[in-house]
Amino acid sequence: MHQQQQAAATRWGRCGAPSRSIVTAQHKVPFLALLLALLVAALCGAEAKKDCPAGCTTFGTCYEELGRCDCPWNYTGAACDTHDPKGFCVKRKDETAPIDMCTDGDPSLCINACNGRGDCFGGFCRCKPGHFGTDCSLSYAQDGSGMDVLGGLGYKPNGRGPKIFVYELPPEFHVKRDIHKVDRPPLHLALYERILTGGHRTTDGVNADFYFLPITSRDLKKAFLLMPALEYIQQNWPYWNETGGKRHIIPMEGDVGTCELPLVVRRHTENVTWLQFWGMYDFHPSWGHIFHNRIPCFVPGRDIVVPFMAMSSHDRFVIETPLRPGREATERNRTFFFAGGVCGSGRYNAVPPNCTHYKQMRYSGGVRQKVWEEFHDRPGWKVVTKTKSYADDYATSKFCLAAPGGGWGKRGIVSAMYGCIPVVATDFLYEAFEPEIDWEYFGVKVPQKDIPKLGAILDGYSAAELAQKQERVKCAAQHFHWSGNLGGIMLETGEFDAFNTIMAILRMRRKHPDAAPATYMALDEEYRDFVDCKPYRATAHPPLCSMFVGPLLVKFNDTCPSARYYFRRKMGPPGGAVCVDTRTLVQVEGPMAGHMKITAAEVQPTQCARFDA
Repeated sequence: MHQQQQAAATRWGRCGAPSRSIVTAQHKVPFLALLLALLVAALCGAEAKKDCPAGCTTFGTCYEELGRCDCPWNYTGAACDTHDPKGFCVKRKDETAPIDMCTDGDPSLCINACNGRGDCFGGFCRCKPGHFGTDCSLSYAQDGSGMDVLGGLGYKPNGRGPKIFVYELPPEFHVKRDIHKVDRPPLHLALYERILTGGHRTTDGVNADFYFLPITSRDLKKAFLLMPALEYIQQNWPYWNETGGKRHIIPMEGDVGTCELPLVVRRHTENVTWLQFWGMYDFHPSWGHIFHNRIPCFVPGRDIVVPFMAMSSHDRFVIETPLRPGREATERNRTFFFAGGVCGSGRYNAVPPNCTHYKQMRYSGGVRQKVWEEFHDRPGWKVVTKTKSYADDYATSKFCLAAPGGGWGKRGIVSAMYGCIPVVATDFLYEAFEPEIDWEYFGVKVPQKDIPKLGAILDGYSAAELAQKQERVKCAAQHFHWSGNLGGIMLETGEFDAFNTIMAILRMRRKHPDAAPATYMALDEEYRDFVDCKPYRATAHPPLCSMFVGPLLVKFNDTCPSARYYFRRKMGPPGGAVCVDTRTLVQVEGPMAGHMKITAAEVQPTQCARFDA
């Protein structure tokens, strides 16, 4: 073991001390395990906790791994000892959820509600001494064996993996930014929470499967903002330099994914796994203006196309889906539905042949325009620029167009959530979780040149084929919804939600590193069962609380509590909806215990639903 640790120190420039569970499992003798842990800690001085400047914890949090003092809003200095009450912090007036991050101490504003180990100040966790990290989940073990995740609370790593090392960046890179100025939920913070509550977080960077950077590229997309974050991790941890950026995960919520990034950033991150909404994997003439030297926006097998979080405009109406058990069955008496801008976003009166401006002509890659030209007056089809009945139109149609807009499009995901079979007709563009999950499995895919044949293609499906796709789309809808974060829409457990689908894909990359993503279903039975929404184990889990979408929309008796989680956090309750009916974020096996709804005054370190062995 001594030689192994020295080898690791040589390889990484520091030691990765083994976890207490590994040491105990190998040696079986607690006393020897403790001696070994202390010896490793002595040999690996870089792993020992570092002191922060005196007075740091008066107003800030001492990040003990680096000896860095993290400061709340409007506090600066090496020990957070300089206060500027007129400094920058986020203030927003809203009748339902006013925000003043200078003074607001509501725990729901903080990542994982600080795990009950600190006080929340406008999204920043001021952790109790001895606890640190963005959500106060980290501490050093008393036996000298290194950092713990939720030490002393029985945290159990996810038995299926993957193991993910989270870079603890200074708060200026994530929680001390205005998430409300970005026009979509903060995917990076939602992932941060679920990595912990899903049992995937590890402090052992040497043996980690993947590395996560909790930053939003939509906000930091300019090189002078994003590059400092990348430089910071390279200066303070060895893993980027050792891997060349491989197995590093960064969210990118932009309309055209990494094609929004400056060329200097794209070259620096050419090995990074980007989680993005946009899956354009080859050059498309309608989007030629976004390509840097014809570099694709998406690389299959490296990146993952992820679904957006349905929390805005007509997306919120997915709570009315006919897929929810107990709802009155709706007859799907319409063949095809699409509503949306044809010649551009919000251009409801502009339709072919009046799409003459070059931006109008390239909008949607020409897909919406061609569908409108061919089918807007076809009987049994509804192709319009807008509608006042989105929910009913989706629920009463057999097929729905999944078309992009200026960039990524959400209608294919929304249609699946309503049980409408999505129709994809954009060349060189992967949809959510493609190619790992082929949309032809539950939907319809045609080349753009065959759009004029779409009527005959859809009419050619037999009743049995149609029923099979409708059954499969019910499962696909679970993969596309972030139910474990936001809450359910069809009384689902969250086992197959978007986050867990990302984890399933990462497991396949770890298990079959040389396999093409399109072969995953044929290659691996466990993955195939997951795609088909077959539970991993027989233990029954209760359904999640239903997603809260607003006081005027339909609500159920099991609606997730407190509007502030959604209007202020934009990503569901602390820890995710998988934690709503429990008292603490610590991971244990078995179903969620109790039915006590967490309130701001009750937030404690925790226990959430788990689906691993």
